[in-house]
Amino acid sequence: MRIAVLSTTDTDSSRGEPRAAFRTLAGATIADRQLDLALRLGCERIVCLADSIGPEIVGLQSRAETAGTKFRAVKSSSRLPGMIGPDDEMLLISNGLLVDDDAAVAALEEPSVLAFPADLAVPLGFERIDLGLAWSGILLGPGKLTSDLQHLPGDVDAVSSLLRIALQHGVPPVLLDRKLLAKGDWQLAPDADALAVREKRWIDAQRERISFRAPGMAVAERAGARLARDIVGRKTEIAPTLLAVACAIAAMFAAWFELPGYGLVLTTAVALFRHLAVVVQRISAAGTGKDHSTHLQAILDYGLDPLFIILLGLSAYGTLGWMSFFIPLVLFGLLRLGERYANERWRRTYADRVGLGVVLSVAAFFHLAAEVAAVLALIVLASRFFNGARAS
Repeated sequence: MRIAVLSTTDTDSSRGEPRAAFRTLAGATIADRQLDLALRLGCERIVCLADSIGPEIVGLQSRAETAGTKFRAVKSSSRLPGMIGPDDEMLLISNGLLVDDDAAVAALEEPSVLAFPADLAVPLGFERIDLGLAWSGILLGPGKLTSDLQHLPGDVDAVSSLLRIALQHGVPPVLLDRKLLAKGDWQLAPDADALAVREKRWIDAQRERISFRAPGMAVAERAGARLARDIVGRKTEIAPTLLAVACAIAAMFAAWFELPGYGLVLTTAVALFRHLAVVVQRISAAGTGKDHSTHLQAILDYGLDPLFIILLGLSAYGTLGWMSFFIPLVLFGLLRLGERYANERWRRTYADRVGLGVVLSVAAFFHLAAEVAAVLALIVLASRFFNGARAS
């Protein structure tokens, strides 16, 4: 069995600052991210060294058990030999260590002490293990290493002691790419400023690269990623969804009072806020490992196109009667087909309701919404005959 040993026992955090293990990155604590790494590496049990069982530890336990992994928090390292047997494997992660998960997984294929060049790592707070190497803060070794803790005083630093024991038992050092340190992708107890820089870079990496063939979605994706930096992990995380719902309700009132132009503007806002909510939810889920999607988002997904169709139909109802709904039905039907069956390069174009809404809203105030919708339907239909838009 592979067992992870995490630590949250540091007491050197700055006044008013959370200790290193409980500092957050994109809504998740460093300890949460260490837990995610342990699960990714196949650990079936988590042992956490903790001074006390506070709400952070309870949350960590809940998250581990939700993932189907056993979790135990212990105050004394003397408990470790009884919890990790000689036939087990031990994954040891230093307190407050924030790593590049892909690099760690690739390097830990065999038992090893991951290390960096000492000249670069020691000034950053990493522990020197010999003249040229410093410990990266993570190692994988045999469970029998913990038995040597029985011969040490009970108040020793368990993590540092296990590192020394691993080296004495011949667990080999494996050198990591120094670029991980230089780029800030591997950090030990990073402070708030360092976390802010890394969070910005991490969130930008979660953003989908949508080209300006879908201009509305491209702008919304970038705006959503920027918004996520301010609200992920906070109660305001649901704000874009609530704004989208509010705009949808207002658009329905506009339809009821026969104000389709204003309704189309509000529906375009629904499309914008809906996409912002999707981006925020995606980044939040990537950060915390939890799906934060709501029933409200599902309702918005299903209701957006019908709302556009109703408002477009109403904009020409006085002239064409019930036939005014035919044109938007054809337009959005063709867009749905294009979104599903076009090649990857153009699917975003067919799915862009933000850009489409802007065009239709402007047309509505010139009393040309039906005509513009008809022209767009013809363009979409024609595009399906070009090689670039055919299904791959």
